[in-house]
Amino acid sequence: MYDVRRLVLIRDLAEHGTLGAVSELHGITTSAVSQQLRALEQEVGGALLRRDGRVLRLTRAGQVLVRHAAKVLQALDEAESAVAAAQGSTSGTVTLVGFRTALIALAAPLLGHLRERHPELGLRLVTAIRDPALAALRTGEADLAITYHYSFRSPSVPGGVESEFLMADPLVLLAPPERHAAVADDGLRSLAEADWIAAGEGAPSIDSLLHNCRLAGFSPQIAHRIDNFGDMARLVEAGAGVTIVPRLAVPPELSHLVASPLEHGTRQISVSYRPGTTRRPVVAAVLHAVRRVVGLLPRRA
Repeated sequence: MYDVRRLVLIRDLAEHGTLGAVSELHGITTSAVSQQLRALEQEVGGALLRRDGRVLRLTRAGQVLVRHAAKVLQALDEAESAVAAAQGSTSGTVTLVGFRTALIALAAPLLGHLRERHPELGLRLVTAIRDPALAALRTGEADLAITYHYSFRSPSVPGGVESEFLMADPLVLLAPPERHAAVADDGLRSLAEADWIAAGEGAPSIDSLLHNCRLAGFSPQIAHRIDNFGDMARLVEAGAGVTIVPRLAVPPELSHLVASPLEHGTRQISVSYRPGTTRRPVVAAVLHAVRRVVGLLPRRA
């Protein structure tokens, strides 16, 4: 009988390519990963990995095992779900991981819905951006993950995970009210010489700002680097510059700063899960609540 934890490690090695990446993903040392993979080879009775220079590659036997590992792991999820469904209880804790804006918007109505319908169910919320959120989902540290991608980028979902679209969060231009008339007349081009507020280098939202400015025919002069959308809006209110943010991230008291929605790009928000877990009553209850709460969120112009 193969050790399930070792099957997870070789699956992740096949996807991420290095022992270092797998060790970081699981929070263990590289030597511990290597030791577990050698133990798996002993269980199998043959080589699963070969070294090609400095790169570890799967042998043919390793490739076959990885394909079956994905099926085994899903079957175990399905077995756990089936047993839980047979017991019919929604008692337990579900871990929902997701990006900050979504969790803040969903937390109060989601917790309220669950307290009313499933008081015995506990919900644990953890903030994380897309890649760590999906990694936590795959390793079993999370049951559901709320993530997003920008509509002008193709999404990628790792193996063993399914993703369901929840809502589109439009991008909006934030500018001081005295500049709104110019924006109405000439669009984003009216702000070509303005100071811009953007996230730090490498943040996903940088793409949305640069993409829209490029389509308007200019490169923005980035004067401030701020890593929180609410703080960006407050800087616009203070007269420090202009910015582009998702509508859901604009604090209600600063809605008067919205100069216009943008034609190009939305945040496509999704909920992801391991397909074998959705029959577990606790996971199904939270997934249903997420869908319901998202459907009731106000769609602000």
